Amino acid sequence: MHLFNSFKNCRKKSRWQLIRLSMVIVGIEFLYAAETAFVTPILLGIGLSHTFMTMIWAFSPVLGFFVAPMIASFSDTIRLQWGRRRPVLLALGLAMMTGMWILPHGKTIGVFFGDPDVPVDQMEGFRWSIPVTIVGLVLTDFDAETSNGIARAYFMDMCTPDDQARVLTTAMFIGGLGGTAGYVLGAIDWSQTNLDILGSNEATVFLFVFIVLGIGLLITLTSYREIPLPLIESDPLLRPINSNAFEAEKARQLAVYSISKDVLVDPVKPDKDANVPVDEDDDDKPLRLRDFVRNIVRMPKSLFILYSTQFFSQLGYLSYCLYFTDFVGAEVFGGDVSAAPGTPEAALYEEGVRYGCWGMAVFAVCSASYSAVIEMLVKRFSARPVYMGGLLLFSLGMLFMGLFKEKFMIFIACPTVGIMYATMYSLPYLLVSQYHSKNSFEVKDGKCVPNTTKRGFGADVSLMSSMLFLAQLIISLAIGSIIDAVESNVVVIFSASIFSLIAALTASQIVYMGL
Repeated sequence: MHLFNSFKNCRKKSRWQLIRLSMVIVGIEFLYAAETAFVTPILLGIGLSHTFMTMIWAFSPVLGFFVAPMIASFSDTIRLQWGRRRPVLLALGLAMMTGMWILPHGKTIGVFFGDPDVPVDQMEGFRWSIPVTIVGLVLTDFDAETSNGIARAYFMDMCTPDDQARVLTTAMFIGGLGGTAGYVLGAIDWSQTNLDILGSNEATVFLFVFIVLGIGLLITLTSYREIPLPLIESDPLLRPINSNAFEAEKARQLAVYSISKDVLVDPVKPDKDANVPVDEDDDDKPLRLRDFVRNIVRMPKSLFILYSTQFFSQLGYLSYCLYFTDFVGAEVFGGDVSAAPGTPEAALYEEGVRYGCWGMAVFAVCSASYSAVIEMLVKRFSARPVYMGGLLLFSLGMLFMGLFKEKFMIFIACPTVGIMYATMYSLPYLLVSQYHSKNSFEVKDGKCVPNTTKRGFGADVSLMSSMLFLAQLIISLAIGSIIDAVESNVVVIFSASIFSLIAALTASQIVYMGL
């Protein structure tokens, strides 16, 4: 049965099969949409200043930067019959769903434990709503991004090299649709409908996210069976074919058969003392913790440049997405999040948040649309101009949105976010896959230089995701204080433009392996 599953996993997959495989991304992008639209207003709504609010955003990336790569490395070594990636993905999914149930109800839970139910400007002292909301945010944000990396490793494990680009673009396309739906739900004023069953817009939207994520997780986990690691180690037919394995088999065959130009000679017995690589089992053993830490310290230059590009890309994107709805509500509409409920300033801020959700829905639609054609663009123009072009467009879009704080500019700038987002979550992961499939991280004289250090694919993919945690940590610790100092959050939009420009410059130095 496992051998049959191996052959089934190695076949070229249809588009529908790729959709089933990557369905969990719909739920994760749905969640990102809800986080982007509502977490900042939720945190400000429990009485936190911008400075403390952004510090709370730092909890999750601190945890994620150190723990997420360890989880991914652990997923390379799991020996369960159910596989390596799926058990981790299930555990992270359940924790994520728990967090998203807590997050929008933090203030209500705080009141249950004794917090006074007063307006924001009257909140002072210790309040239970703060630690409860922090727990919900950390569970949601950390598990979402860690799941994103583990899910992509699972996708590519289940696909042939030819299908890996297709599954990444498919995940981006359906994820964009999920994000679009999430932003549209956030743009609706649920208090004016009969579906406001949980008492607030935030709680209603997170209920929809909870359902969508649960369905997407279930479809992905039941799409394809993984081959257990012990079986892979025991059966040579199930082991991945890399350059080392190929050379070992080639040497073995040459040792057994002597082949001339036109005569096949009787088999010869190989010399026991010959320097023939008979067994490459060491390459198939799981990556140990010591190897994992050493690989981070002794990272190939090509990976360092790729991770640096992703880091600056995430700095630009997070500067935009974490504060975008707050920027629209305060700077474009002139509202005030701390205004008393029912005042014109509070109404303007809420209207701006919903308007910002429509802008982000446009971003998600453009992300889905661009992901459908990015593979074709890479084949037509190569990866370098596509990668750099996506980052430069975003930089220009943010620059103009910061200069012209008008409603129409939101719908001009947001499509550039979609282009950059689709680029950022497809090409870097595809490049990591290219490095591992060719077992090379360097090109000299137009030829790939074989890699001599064992690296875990899941760990390298997760390190790519950790760039988001590192970027989020820096944004969380720095931007809030800057906003409070200049008394304007337009600074985050200009920051997004600058960081994306730096990312485009570093992308020019990436080793693209002929992609």
